[in-house]
Amino acid sequence: MLKLILTTMTAGVLLAASYMPSAAHGSSNTTRYSTQAGHHQPVHDRSINDRQARQQKAIERGRRSGRITWREGRKLRREQKRIARLEDYFRNSDRRLDRFERHVLHIVLDAARDHIRAQKRDGQRRWSSLPRFGR
Repeated sequence: MLKLILTTMTAGVLLAASYMPSAAHGSSNTTRYSTQAGHHQPVHDRSINDRQARQQKAIERGRRSGRITWREGRKLRREQKRIARLEDYFRNSDRRLDRFERHVLHIVLDAARDHIRAQKRDGQRRWSSLPRFGR
């Protein structure tokens, strides 16, 4: 189901991008950058990366506590990789994300957040007598 949604969204983005003039992406003069040392990404792009990092940490915390099983963790990590590939695909066009691409990524990240939350609360747990293995 997620694959179908991602494919549909990607097709919509490609269609929308083909009709947008290049000036609609904004000029580099209007892009805000973080003032923290060592961060040269636009501020709005950092929020996407921060969300991805928080979700990956949530998956690992769930794995360590046993609230997320090994299979569930593998499935959730695969979903995170798909999101990263989608972001890379968007960035390969012009090295930045426009408003629509950011919106699509936030929708997909919201769905991933809901999946992580559901897996943590579904009652399936790793047996405490079994060792934790895998990532």
